[in-house]
Amino acid sequence: MSRAQSLAVPLLVLLAGACSTVPREPGPSVATGLVARADELAANGQSSAAFALYERVLRDYGGDPASADALHGLGRMQADPASGLRNYRAAHATFTRLLAEYPQSRWVAEARAWRAVLADLLAREDETVRLKSQIEHLRRTDLELERRR
Repeated sequence: MSRAQSLAVPLLVLLAGACSTVPREPGPSVATGLVARADELAANGQSSAAFALYERVLRDYGGDPASADALHGLGRMQADPASGLRNYRAAHATFTRLLAEYPQSRWVAEARAWRAVLADLLAREDETVRLKSQIEHLRRTDLELERRR
């Protein structure tokens, strides 16, 4: 091997390595793909499968920006009576978490609106439970008074 050839080999290796470090356009993350799939499942009425994918994103890709989208999807499903997973308290907590963990996300305004609506709804539900309890207490009191007569 000549001296020129022995210098050419390391130079080629160096150039090949430099080519592989050329910045590439960032593609969608795995988490983004999972959220997109979960959104499709939710739109097609497959709530349980969508819910599981959103939770997987939060569990496995917590630092990924797509986690904000996963929280938004979860909150929507928890607030939607048609999803079969309706839980207004959980939805309120999910939107609160979205605001706390991703205060710069594109969902901030919507999450605040959902939280306000859900807080009002939960307060009304609590008041309804309280009133039903009072009515039941008054009914029992009335029956007791009738028996004493």
